[in-house]
Amino acid sequence: TQTSMPDLTTATDEAKAKRRMEIEAKLSDLRLQQAKETEQKAAYFGEHAGITCDGCGVAIIGYRYKCKDCSNHDVCENCYDTHLSGRVNNSLGKQVISNKVEDHRFALHKDKGFTPLVKKAPGLTEAKSARVKPNDPCSCGSNKKFKKCCGAGKAA
Repeated sequence: TQTSMPDLTTATDEAKAKRRMEIEAKLSDLRLQQAKETEQKAAYFGEHAGITCDGCGVAIIGYRYKCKDCSNHDVCENCYDTHLSGRVNNSLGKQVISNKVEDHRFALHKDKGFTPLVKKAPGLTEAKSARVKPNDPCSCGSNKKFKKCCGAGKAA
């Protein structure tokens, strides 16, 4: 019986290591997915001209969520969070809408009047390349000035 004890411990350790690797892989995939969603979501962050939240009545600046099931039901991020917690915010009563959470399916939305507040999504910024000046050494390695080599004939 003593010989089977180390085998059982080794098998348990291997199972734990395998499970740990599975969890780490899932966690890595989740982090990658969240980063991608954040990057995509940044494209919807901005000022939505002429659109007010049906829940609180404030002009929507930030994220706009439009109900896929209702003809004209837009909410701001705060009212969307309220919806996720299980309540439909329609305190203004501007529209006749269902108070049941399951009757609404919101999605991020932007239209022609949208003005982005984020210049570029995080991670997508490009480094500005340094402009080559005419008297700088040419990058081709000829030891000539740029204006006498690859830049000849180009307007500076």
